[in-house]
Amino acid sequence: MNQLTIFRILSFVLIPFAALFGLLDILIILSALANPAFLLFAFILAAFVIYTFASLKFLTKGIDISRPCKPSLRDWIRVNAYVSTFMGVTFLMNALSIFFTSDVILRQYLSHFLETQPNVPTILTLDLFLTIMKGMAWFMFVLSLALLTHIQLNFRLLKKYRFLFEAAGQE
Repeated sequence: MNQLTIFRILSFVLIPFAALFGLLDILIILSALANPAFLLFAFILAAFVIYTFASLKFLTKGIDISRPCKPSLRDWIRVNAYVSTFMGVTFLMNALSIFFTSDVILRQYLSHFLETQPNVPTILTLDLFLTIMKGMAWFMFVLSLALLTHIQLNFRLLKKYRFLFEAAGQE
């Protein structure tokens, strides 16, 4: 498979996650009105959403149709790719830390966490929380690998298709 095919597949894999994270980002921004600490997280999610859809526009309108793109599109892709790289690396490191932590330590951490939470329903057991944590770790691992690969391929394609941005800048 060549790079463009992998880039195309990853682009369409990332779109549902970007849409989901976009909706989640709206909720986080509303929460940030009460707690400004959420603004950084909202900014990171927004950058991922912008990166994904700007890359899709570059793919569908620039590469596929060979139509010139505005130089600002390249800037949007590059700036948001750096922030998305931070998100991808963070997701990857969190997932790997969960994978390499023993179940005993994870159970201790979760039991301490559950002790601090009042009114936890009895159906939410320690085993259920451990299963959810490992499932989320796999989700973050796969998403981060797809995102980081997509970003790397996108930078290569931006360099290869540089002429699409130069033609639009001269108009």
